[in-house]
Amino acid sequence: MFQKSRWPFVAALLLLCAAYSWPAAPGVAWFPFKWYGEKIDGKYFDKLAICLPVRVQELRGNFIAQFDLGSDATVLYEEALKNYFASHRQLYALLDTTQRGTTDSGNHNYATRGLPLHLGNLVIAHPRLLAGQGDVVAPDSLYSASEKLVGTIGADFLKDKVLVIDFPGRRMAVLDSVDAAWRARTTFVTARVRENRFQIPLTINKHTYWALFDTGSSLFAFNTDQVTWRGLVGRPVATDSLHVNSWGKKVAFYGAPLRYDVYLDRTKLPKATAWYTRDARHLAFNKEANIDAVTGNALFFHSTVVLDFQHSRFGVVK
Repeated sequence: MFQKSRWPFVAALLLLCAAYSWPAAPGVAWFPFKWYGEKIDGKYFDKLAICLPVRVQELRGNFIAQFDLGSDATVLYEEALKNYFASHRQLYALLDTTQRGTTDSGNHNYATRGLPLHLGNLVIAHPRLLAGQGDVVAPDSLYSASEKLVGTIGADFLKDKVLVIDFPGRRMAVLDSVDAAWRARTTFVTARVRENRFQIPLTINKHTYWALFDTGSSLFAFNTDQVTWRGLVGRPVATDSLHVNSWGKKVAFYGAPLRYDVYLDRTKLPKATAWYTRDARHLAFNKEANIDAVTGNALFFHSTVVLDFQHSRFGVVK
């Protein structure tokens, strides 16, 4: 059953960075991504979410989807797509409503049988349809040049695959395997893959913390519970706070600089801020997933990373 990660997701992507075109490296079919930026609590963050250009079925429209490895499945938003069909009945004819799931935030979703999502040269044949979610596209704007957010791309399509994210180059690639050239350039650590989600070991003050690698939580280098947070920042009170929209609910996060360096095996990662939340749903997910924290993109903004889902290993390219 599909369960979306409880970590922050921005529901409406209204302003997007300009598109980029990248030369294809030999043997690698790169596709570009864009950073989305927005103000939260009066502060502007220019790398809040990753968006990818997509195509849904044969529908005409300038569609984008958020790339969120905190989600164990790819979903389309009913409200964003419904006006591209002549009727509600026509859209629901492409669903299998007997296969209904419920997210951990209470939203219903359905299996699809005629709504393939195309991402570059990849096809996600059976995304879920998330009922009642997304921004409605007005009939007179269906085919305009503006980008329409129609879904979230989760990690389900990466089973037994290799994902390469070139953060500085703003591009990604999906490979069948790690060849000799990539092995020579990449330092790997053993990771864990559970329910399509990738967990990596971060070492702080000689202790290993297992963290969910969640591209949908871009802002947060290390997000944990309050007790763990206090031991890592060495202070009882936060120096910063953010109130982030997480699937229709405002969730408070509190942060302060880590007083220790963060390592991925022997690779020293950038200086970071640690965050915590008291939100019961987020904390319950951590306990159920047997993780200590969530880490987003922030530790790897200047790196190229390799996620080998087949062999459960995570690497940083030299």
